[in-house]
Parts: sequence; C-alpha cells; structure tokens
Amino acid sequence: MNANDFVSINHILSESLTRHNDEALRNGFSRGWYVSRIQDAIQELAFDTFFFEITRDFDFPDNFILEMPKDAFNIREIHLFNGGCCKPESSSVVHWKRTYNNKGGGTDYTARIKEIGESGYFDPFLPNEGYSRNSYYGGVKLFANIQNGMIMFSSDSSSYEKVRLIYNSMGGEIGDLPIIPRFFERAVNDYVSHKYYESMQSRDPRLYGSMENKYYARLNDPRDGSWKKARMRSTSMDSWEKESMNEYISSMIHK
Repeated sequence: MNANDFVSINHILSESLTRHNDEALRNGFSRGWYVSRIQDAIQELAFDTFFFEITRDFDFPDNFILEMPKDAFNIREIHLFNGGCCKPESSSVVHWKRTYNNKGGGTDYTARIKEIGESGYFDPFLPNEGYSRNSYYGGVKLFANIQNGMIMFSSDSSSYEKVRLIYNSMGGEIGDLPIIPRFFERAVNDYVSHKYYESMQSRDPRLYGSMENKYYARLNDPRDGSWKKARMRSTSMDSWEKESMNEYISSMIHK
C-alpha cells in the first residue's frame, strides 16, 4: 500500500474549485468551507462503510481512564500488553463489563454486579473452568467500560504497560487533513458539489436549484450513484488488501 492509492486534499480541492468556477475563491465560499465539506464527506463515508479501521497504542493511564481518540466512533477490540510501543509481548484481551464505572479515576468503582461485595454476588462475566455461582474467581480480571468517551479499566489491568485500541475512525481528527482513498474520490467530489449548490440556493434558488438536483442525483442514484459505488468498492476489497490499507492509514493518521 502506498500514496498512489490515495488522493490529496489539494487534488480534491482543485477539482472542486474548477468545477464551480471558483479558483480565486470569490464566487462561492472560503477555502476552509471547501475543506470542511471534504472532511464531512469522508466522515459520512466512514460511518456508512466502517472502512477506516485504525490500530493505535497508548501508555496505560495512571488513573485507569483513557480518553478515546477524537476520530474514533466504534471500539472493536482492546488489548493490554508489555513491551515497547508497537511491539506487544504477552498481550491479553480486555472484556467489556456493563455498568462498570470508576469515575474520577483509581481502583474504586461501582457496578451492578461486582466481583465480590457486601451483597455476596460473584461476577459471572468472565467464566472459567472452575467457576460456579458458589465459587469466587480469583484470577486476573481484565475488563473495561466506556462512558462519555472515556475508557475505564479494571484495577488488574495496571499489570500491563500498554493499551492497544482497534477502532473505526472517521478518517482523522477534527482539523486534520482528511485521508481520501482513491475509490472515494468521485463520491467526495459529488458530495462537495451537492453541498455547494445547496448552500448557493439562498442567493438564487432558480439558478442553483437545478444544479443542486443534478448533483444530488449523481450522488444518490440507487443504481449508479457515486455514493453507492464508493460503498460497494470499500466492501469488495479482499482481506489482505483491506488489512494492508488499514496499516497504512493507521500510520498516516497517527505517525
């Protein structure tokens, strides 16, 4: 996977400005407006396709709470490991524990069912060979929950140095230049044009209304729309190609 599989923000911007006869940025909107619409298009494609899958490593937080990356919208996996960054050793999977909450940080927490407590309940979320409702699981318990964008880890998790998050990304954090796979190019261009003419209708509805309808159709036609084609192309990649692209995107976003 290399840069030839992607198009730059300037490439999309140049095409858009030429299409709208706005190369001098005097007949439409500011450069920032166009860049924001390009980023909007990438984010919408990311939500629709779950295409951007990012792997990113962090130091384990001292307060047991890690803030989700700003570009993340779906955590797929969490792993803990020791060793250097990007070189995991003795990794372990972190499981989800519903209602777990250590707001404020630290090892104290609340949960509907705790490992063992005043109520006498045992925690059944991590069964093992010797587990039963009449016995207490005394092994290492690695679990977490997410609340308001914060990942809250169990106390046993601190025996590891690093956290690896695998998540779906919106294509970059707000303010970053978006990453644009080449097969998204036409959809992004049509999305920007649709938003351009949609916004320009306030100046002259009769002049710009027909153009807005034209690009809406180009974008959303159920048979040949550019948005549908982008979604189909993103799902038709074979596993090897998709994994290679994910690795490249991860390094581009967070290098």
